Amino acid sequence: MRGSLRRVMTDGADVGKTPRQNDRFAEVEEELRKEDTLLELFKEQWVGMVSMAGMFVATIALASYMRPYYDVGELKAFGSSGASQIRYVAVELIAIFLFTALIIYLAKYKKDYIIKYGMMVVLTLALLYSTIPLAHVMLIDFDAEPFEMTDQAAVEGDYIGAWGDDGFITSVIGGAAGAYNVTMSAWSVSNGMDEPVWSMTHNHSENEPDSRVRMSTTHDTLTFTSGAWVWTVDYETGNLVDSYACFVFDEEGNQQPRPEMYTGCALAVKTNEAMYLFNTASEVLRYNTFDEPEYAGILAFQARWSMSHIDFKDGIMHSQLLNDTLLFLAVPSATGVIHLDEFAGVTDPLAPRLDGEVRMAYLQNSTSSFTSTAVGTSPFASSNTSTLLNDQQMMLLGEENGAITGVEWNGSAPAEERFFIQERMNLNTLVSSVSSVQIVDLDENGFTDLIITGDGNANLLWETSLQNFGTFPVVSEADLTFISMTNDSGQLVSISLDVTQQNIEIQYGDLQADMFPLVGVQLETIPVIIGLTVTLILMILLYVHSEWYVVNTTGVLLGAGVCVLLGVSFEPPMAILFMILAAIYDAWAVYKSKHMLDLADTMIGLRLPILLVAPQDTNYSLIEETEQAKSKRVLSDKVQKKRKKKPSTEAMFMGLGDIIFPGMLVLSALQYLDPSGATAVAISTLIGGLLGYLVLMSYVARGKAQAGLPLLNGGAILGYFIGGFLFIGNEILQFNISW
Repeated sequence: MRGSLRRVMTDGADVGKTPRQNDRFAEVEEELRKEDTLLELFKEQWVGMVSMAGMFVATIALASYMRPYYDVGELKAFGSSGASQIRYVAVELIAIFLFTALIIYLAKYKKDYIIKYGMMVVLTLALLYSTIPLAHVMLIDFDAEPFEMTDQAAVEGDYIGAWGDDGFITSVIGGAAGAYNVTMSAWSVSNGMDEPVWSMTHNHSENEPDSRVRMSTTHDTLTFTSGAWVWTVDYETGNLVDSYACFVFDEEGNQQPRPEMYTGCALAVKTNEAMYLFNTASEVLRYNTFDEPEYAGILAFQARWSMSHIDFKDGIMHSQLLNDTLLFLAVPSATGVIHLDEFAGVTDPLAPRLDGEVRMAYLQNSTSSFTSTAVGTSPFASSNTSTLLNDQQMMLLGEENGAITGVEWNGSAPAEERFFIQERMNLNTLVSSVSSVQIVDLDENGFTDLIITGDGNANLLWETSLQNFGTFPVVSEADLTFISMTNDSGQLVSISLDVTQQNIEIQYGDLQADMFPLVGVQLETIPVIIGLTVTLILMILLYVHSEWYVVNTTGVLLGAGVCVLLGVSFEPPMAILFMILAAIYDAWAVYKSKHMLDLADTMIGLRLPILLVAPQDTNYSLIEETEQAKSKRVLSDKVQKKRKKKPSTEAMFMGLGDIIFPGMLVLSALQYLDPSGATAVAISTLIGGLLGYLVLMSYVARGKAQAGLPLLNGGAILGYFIGGFLFIGNEILQFNISW
């Protein structure tokens, strides 16, 4: 920060003698004899001080207004990961040092024209980062229209699992004691909810109507288990393929579990040549099946394995065949992939009935409790689904504590590399508790997306970037959330099972294009043309008529663009570190080396928008002031030392960096803090910066060249922490910092 331009005239012929005083010189000397109080000094210069404070606030407010453009476009200088890395703060500081050194070097050798025209090119590019975003924010609605669930329906039955892209399977138990049956139905929202796509009825049990049906899926069949019966149907039509009993009759004609099963069937998985039955004792039994009609319904026991890692006591969430020898299985406590072997411990088909531990291809224990799982093509797949091999899938796992894990499976890789956790999925802070996960292809381009539901919202995550391009309110405890597409229109559907497990509640609403937030860098034709035009006009005016109002207009726009770019690029801890280091450098450059004063003189003389000008009255001319300064700077050092410096009432100057650094912290708070308190903390940060500005003005009013950043940055940082403790709490001290 500098006081106004001041020039005191003297006789250049003999500086050792008493100078001839003109009228202005006598007037200034008279003023210097007065011992003005600080209040009187403020009264004399309040116009310039208030104007500068107004530009301070306007620049930061304009940056906040433009933030949606940068947020939507992910315009971060160092990417999302760089927002918390110290090395990028070092990069910015080094860039400042090099810029300052270059300007001072060129000024020393009177290369002002290189500085001016080089800076004009740089400023033109920098100005585009303000004018184009500003034009877009003014002309385009960045706020999405709200989504509401407008329709609802109810379906009788128990929810069994997902079916297709927009459907589900239900079971309804009917009949009477001694002959209970169950009706399995496939429902599809795109087909309408008036009636199911298909239904089929099968025996359920004799005397256990409360036994829930479990389902295991392959690409073309569904296998159901009721405890007493196992049956397989065609995936698309529901036609019965096979049916097997999990019981035998004793001598009195009563149903008893198969002798090798000990209990009823908890789950069944059908492969090409066998049926694998799981009992409630966490055992897996292989039975050979036969295609010949005369052997229909016959199961020939072959092998048994214990399965100690996966316990069925809390229920079975998901069972899906990956290929003919690998089964994905999920229960609340663990998920895993098990080998469906042919023999248990021996390879001699004449002696196959040895028990052993089931071989686990992969095991993932829960950190709290698994609540939802899905299997499908990975969003990170190298090619689309039409060319991707069938042995490449992702198992998506959601947990009660909000943890979301993607386990990749590549059946063509070496054995030790076939399963691995996808490290590029950083979604553990998306929701506090997961109720539903889905792998879908929302735009049908062959590359998959994710739908993560939790905390009463469904989050649509886009392809490899997993950018959240839509958050929509749904039922808080949704068992399944998906999007149903029909004739280029979509419906968001939420399905939940009531506490009786006898009715399914369905809510859905239309998804319109204006309900989705904009994604990616926006470059619409008209806003781009406006941005280019405004930039061109301002740069021409800077060249031909660089008056203070042109410099200020350009400076405010430039400052706003840099504020928002740095604010979204650095998390608050990094922004604070940057501000502290910059303040230390500014103090050294002003008080010790004093090269910052030389830099300020150079920029003022060139009338470039690296600083802002606050005139005391409208008659002030920056052009006249700087031109006169160049031709009349003849005051000797001796005379300067004898005189008490007193500010001129003509104009006040502030470097653009004195606004950018506090503004960066304001924008960073808006970008990265909890939305419930972010605005309040940002406002307190701005107030802190203004208080620092007030203290700074007390020095400037006395005519003292002062380093602005220590006071401005210090005030902003203090305001940030005070507001943080008031509106966010101790979480304001959680620093996520890495090198």
